[in-house]
Order: sequence, then structure tokens, then C-alpha cells
Amino acid sequence: MRVQDPSLEASARSDPPNERTTAGRIEVAVLVLQAASLVAMTATVATRVWQQHLWFGFLLVILTTAAWAPEIRYRRERMVWFAYVAGIFVYTLLRALADETAIPVRTDYVIRVDGWLPGSNPVQWLQEWRIDNGVPKVLDYLAIATHWSFFVTPHAGAVVAFVYYRAAFRRYVGLMVGTMWLGLTLFFLLPTAPPWLAGETGDLPGVTRVMDATIRDVLGDATESGAATYDELYKALGEPNSVAAMPSIHMGITFGMYLWARSHARRLALALLVYCGLMAASLLYLGEHYVADELAGITCALLVWAGVRWYFPVGEAGVAQAARR
Repeated sequence: MRVQDPSLEASARSDPPNERTTAGRIEVAVLVLQAASLVAMTATVATRVWQQHLWFGFLLVILTTAAWAPEIRYRRERMVWFAYVAGIFVYTLLRALADETAIPVRTDYVIRVDGWLPGSNPVQWLQEWRIDNGVPKVLDYLAIATHWSFFVTPHAGAVVAFVYYRAAFRRYVGLMVGTMWLGLTLFFLLPTAPPWLAGETGDLPGVTRVMDATIRDVLGDATESGAATYDELYKALGEPNSVAAMPSIHMGITFGMYLWARSHARRLALALLVYCGLMAASLLYLGEHYVADELAGITCALLVWAGVRWYFPVGEAGVAQAARR
């Protein structure tokens, strides 16, 4: 990655050696500060500092933006990483507030929409099938692993896109962050209870949160604090807002990765399409989302992808790169 300021590079021949050395040290210091600010954002999400002290989260956004302000002028490639990390961090902050408006939480409409599908409600049917047939625990673990992989795969995808598909990296970041933010808008406008919560209130009888019961049993048997550790970790990463279910960001981001790969990393496209299918089935099986939530997430990804392709055109180099890979 180039870190040399273009203006410094242009004047390198005329500047004395001491001035060039000082400028280089300042450039390295700025780069370290910028990287540290992004690491701090990531760490506060994992440790729930931003949830316990919301003001600190917004202060960190201000400080990080100040550290990255020079990039707005120089338009260097590393600015895209700021957009990725800061975009997701601010999304996480605001998502936690989306259920604190005067708009009431809705439950009925998604149950009705899923009821239009042939047979019974898909979530109810899957969970009844799980109980009636005594499904082995390994299937629960596989579904949970697929669900939790969401907290790793998009970021791994960002690294892969940056290293191997650099010409299309901006598109990847725009698609991931844009899908989250479009979903965030719907979280505020249409707070919706997920199936497991509808099960607890009696609106969707028989539906439980499979993930909670399974993991708490396993960790609770292993250590006294195991279940509590799980609760803290999942609240930090996956559930700052229990009624942010419409649309399914899990499904939107996963499908977005497939859309991007179909254009820029064709060898990965089929595997990502299979991953989309596994994610969709797991979210229903675990009682995390309705089919309607998943379709809404896919729609968000499609809309953002259309905008990203228009806003970030990829030249001949990017097209040739996709053809080779």
C-alpha cells in the first residue's frame, strides 16, 4: 500500500534530506494513528464499551474522523478501509438506538406474509420437525456455526477483495456498508420482532431461540461462567437491538458477497451461493428470521449493488481480472 503523500513525492528532489526524513516520520505517525483508531473501533464493539458508554462510541467516531481527515484531500486507497470500519461501527451504534423511537414494534405482518407460503409457517414447521424427529445436536451446532460465521466472513471477504481484486475493492466496501445502512433505515421505520421473540410473546407458538438454549447448555455444563460469557459476547456482536429483524442483515450481506463475486471473483461465486442457501436455512431453523426478513435483506443487497455498480465503475483491468479468476 502506498503511504507517501503525493505532494511530498513531487517535491522529493528539491527538499533537503532532513526535511524529507521529517515528512516521512510524520507520514508514518499519521498512518499508525489511523490504524490505531480503526483497531479501537473494533475493540470497543467486541468489549461492549460503546454500549455501556454510548457517548464514548460517538466520541471515538469524531476522533477517528479527525485522524482520517487528510485522506479526504489526498484520496489514497487506504481511505476505503476507513469507510469500511467506520461505516460498520456507526451502523452498530445507531442500530442500538433503532428501537427507542415512538414507532411500535410489529410482529403480525411478517407472520402473515410467511403464512402466504404453501404449508405452515416455515419457522414453525422447521422447529416442529426438529423436535418431532429428534434431530441430532450436530445439526444445531452446524446451524449456529453458519449463523456466527457472519461475524467473520464479510471481513475476510474484504481482505480477499483488497489483496486479490483491488480494482473492485471499492465496490465491495460500498456494497457491504450500503446494505447495512439501507437495512438500518428500515430498522428505524419498521422495528420488527424476530420469530423467537414472537414465540416468547405467544404470537408464534412453539418457536424458541435454538441458539440460546443450545449454547447455554453446553457452556453452562463446562464452566459456571460459561453461559454468562456467551450472553455478554452475543449482546456485543449480534444483539444490540432485539427487534432489528427486518430486513435480515445476515442474509443481505451474505447475498451481497455472492453478487460481488459473480462479477469480480467468479471462482468464488458458486461457493458463496451455497453459503447463502445455508445461511437462509439456518436463520429459519434457529428462529432468528422469517422468510420475509430474508427476502427483504436480499432486496436491499440488490438495490445497493445496482447503485454501487453505477457509482464505482470498474475499468478494463477489473473486468479482465474477474475473467481470469
